Amino acid sequence: MGILRAATDLSDKQVVTYASVYWSVFSNLVAVIIIWMLLRKQPRTTKIEKGEPASIGKSVAYALLGFVALLFGQSLSVFIMGLFGISGLSPNTEMLGELARAVPLMIVFTSILAPILEEIVFRKIIFGGLASRMNIHVAAVISSVFFGLMHMDMTFLLVYVVIGLILCYIYTKTKRIAVPIAAHMLMNVLAMAMQFIVGGSLL
Repeated sequence: MGILRAATDLSDKQVVTYASVYWSVFSNLVAVIIIWMLLRKQPRTTKIEKGEPASIGKSVAYALLGFVALLFGQSLSVFIMGLFGISGLSPNTEMLGELARAVPLMIVFTSILAPILEEIVFRKIIFGGLASRMNIHVAAVISSVFFGLMHMDMTFLLVYVVIGLILCYIYTKTKRIAVPIAAHMLMNVLAMAMQFIVGGSLL
């Protein structure tokens, strides 16, 4: 914020917005690089990754079908929430959309960096680690609940848990973390597109 105030004529509100976006992109980019350096030489030792990974063609198919499954899972979750009188848009998605409209660089964070980090942390590390020590289904639920809580949007917790479970399934079937990352990226790209085009909200 200090750099922006000294180098630009942005208003205080704009300084806060731009600083938030620039810091999110920078810090998460650094985190991705560090995690990649730490994990790139690690052996595939978790229960999820043992065995032969899916072929490239099968992995692409799972990424695309997973993307469709994520959209269906979100819709079903929102429908179930509606039965209990819970409606409206996700504050988390609305906030990210507003930041992206103000500073388009935010799209890089939302569509690329966030999916990479979240899949490595919640699927590869947490889910993979837990699955090697307990029932794989219990591990999927626990990691998905943590994934939902991380978004700090308790009203839409069910939606995030369902998303997490679908991504765990994709990872388990392909044994490639790149596959849930790709499906997650597609979902977030669509969410951002909806924010820009119609002002709607996907999660």
